[in-house]
Amino acid sequence: MIQLELLVEEASAEEALRHVLPGLLRSRARAKVINLGSKYKLLKVIENRLRAYRTRIDKGEDLRIVVLLDRDDDDCVLLKGWLEQAAATAGLPSKSRPDEHGRFFVVNRIVVEELESWFIGDTEELRRAFTGLPRINPNGGIFRNPDNGGTWEALHRFLKKHGIYRNSYPKIDAARRIDPNMRVDRNRSGSFGQFVAGIEAVLA
Repeated sequence: MIQLELLVEEASAEEALRHVLPGLLRSRARAKVINLGSKYKLLKVIENRLRAYRTRIDKGEDLRIVVLLDRDDDDCVLLKGWLEQAAATAGLPSKSRPDEHGRFFVVNRIVVEELESWFIGDTEELRRAFTGLPRINPNGGIFRNPDNGGTWEALHRFLKKHGIYRNSYPKIDAARRIDPNMRVDRNRSGSFGQFVAGIEAVLA
């Protein structure tokens, strides 16, 4: 069975993936989520980590790697290119740059702008997680385009307006509450769709 290792930058992404992955994988792979603590640290160590994965693959492990980063204020193309070059330097073909046989071991995915865009993209799950919310117009405000302005601050403002998380926004608790029933067929976040497509490609 494929061993899938997912590298993320923060605890809320780790928590979210632990909840959403079982429904995506459907027992087709084993998964391990590794939180590297920050975007800076992930980018600093990614090449060495990929070299270590290359060694394990060369020894016969059926291993695939998914790298998941928030775009934040970075240029998405440049950030993705940096990750792709790190994989190439480590000797690992990626989904965007497969080998001559079409094989790849790394999938690089950028969340636009932040993980909260995935939550904003599924209004039904958002209302299921927070039962005090009224009906949400998916074509209004932050919900019109989850990947444009889908930040934790935007989501917190919306929830706070309806009496939820009146003070700070607990990112891990929100991820835990929202993610278990997130569905790709109704999620309007393009970056969530790309993430799911990457997982499916790994398992194909």
